[in-house]
Amino acid sequence: MPQSLLRNHVLKTLSSEDFALLQPSIHHVELAIKAQLEIQYQPIEHVYFPEAGIASVVATMTGARQSEVGIIGHDGMTGLAAVLGQDKSSNETYIQVAGNGWCLRVDDLRVALSKSPTLRTSLLRYAHAFLVQLSRTALVNGHSKIVSGVS
Repeated sequence: MPQSLLRNHVLKTLSSEDFALLQPSIHHVELAIKAQLEIQYQPIEHVYFPEAGIASVVATMTGARQSEVGIIGHDGMTGLAAVLGQDKSSNETYIQVAGNGWCLRVDDLRVALSKSPTLRTSLLRYAHAFLVQLSRTALVNGHSKIVSGVS
């Protein structure tokens, strides 16, 4: 698929040289509701670049309390722990709203990152934006009260 026709913002805004590093290994996938993209503390095998649908990033506390701490849509990607040099995520990521997107093996991403400092910079820029989203979500969750509509 030509890069200009992509709907995922991260892929679409890469330089043509950086996209060319990913293109041979990337493939289109359907993202069904509840599909697990990352399992907490398990090796990340693939990164996903949604074009439609929404992935939820969920943190789990002791006692199985969970909270959504981030969302990933057509503007982002999963697998940021891999971009940051880690093998596992402390969070779970699954599809909340079904859609489709692009999938890339982490090993192929790492090879591309080792070949291109500009690809690494682009993905780190997105990682920073996502961390800002996480901090804003934590701020809102910490200062909001849930009011029940039931009397």
